[in-house]
Amino acid sequence: MTDYSTLLGPDRYDFAVQLAAKYHLDPSQVLFGYLQVVSDVSGSDQPGDLQDPKLKQVINEQFDHFLKQRH
Repeated sequence: MTDYSTLLGPDRYDFAVQLAAKYHLDPSQVLFGYLQVVSDVSGSDQPGDLQDPKLKQVINEQFDHFLKQRH
């Protein structure tokens, strides 16, 4: 499974552009969708809160579902 946590880092826009092209979305939809999933799952959008591997896995699974649902 893809680790989407890059969407919270300094290279987020480049990664969002790649995902947007793959899933026929706008990069802003990708970024907003990821933040929405992170917030829903963790109750926060702070990168420091995402160090728990189990939490990261749930976020990645739900965001993957978000992307495929719109594809």
